[in-house]
Amino acid sequence: MVSSMDLLQIKGLCFDYHQTQNILKNINLNAKKGEFIGILGPNGCGKSTLIKQILGILKPFSGYVKLFNKDISHYNHKDLANMLGFLPQKSSLSMPLLVEDILYMGRYSSLENPIKGYSITDTQEIDKIASSLNIQHLKKRIALSLSGGEFQRVLLARALASNPKILLLDEPTSALDLNYALETMRLCEKLCKTIHITTIAVLHDINLAGLFCTKIFFIKGGKILYAGSPKDLFQPNILLDVYGFDCDVIDHNGYPFIIVKKEKK
Repeated sequence: MVSSMDLLQIKGLCFDYHQTQNILKNINLNAKKGEFIGILGPNGCGKSTLIKQILGILKPFSGYVKLFNKDISHYNHKDLANMLGFLPQKSSLSMPLLVEDILYMGRYSSLENPIKGYSITDTQEIDKIASSLNIQHLKKRIALSLSGGEFQRVLLARALASNPKILLLDEPTSALDLNYALETMRLCEKLCKTIHITTIAVLHDINLAGLFCTKIFFIKGGKILYAGSPKDLFQPNILLDVYGFDCDVIDHNGYPFIIVKKEKK
């Protein structure tokens, strides 16, 4: 059932790159304002492809993706860019750009007049976001000189520069050490709670997802097998079904933690 609170509605979505066997099969997913949703599952199950469907990069063979109860195909690129912030799985940089140049890229969809360039409002928004992510001191740095964690925060700030309603993250912690991974997840959780951005993240770290996500979707073979809260879904039988490993699940301070067993039964 679709609620008026749903910012994102995905119904009956099917997709494949070669029109042979669907990578995504009958995907149904709704996301409400301020939710922190984790998309989890084994490699190659269709998680990143689902993110591309939400972004409008790929078009479904059947079914639909709606934002604010309107099919995304009815939005132009500028409108989508203003509603959706995206942090890609991989982002390489070869040019010696300043950090502030990268941040202003995130404001491009908000430009009222490309000839006149960015306004005082754009500068104020960039300063506000840089301050909130604690990268104000990096603005005049060459981005190539940053550490992996610093660069990840810059990319997150760029994704937030247009003040999106939905933030999409494709494996945001995969290349980070645990400290920076926790910092990234804390920042996303803060955005959900304080300014009610809906965050949808493809994640591989199950325990990080259990700490921060309010809802989990487990995908396997292009299908959503399970959907619910981490407490409901982090069960040995469910994790065995999704990932194929045996584990114990313990409760620590109200959060479920997965302890994988070294040997299979």
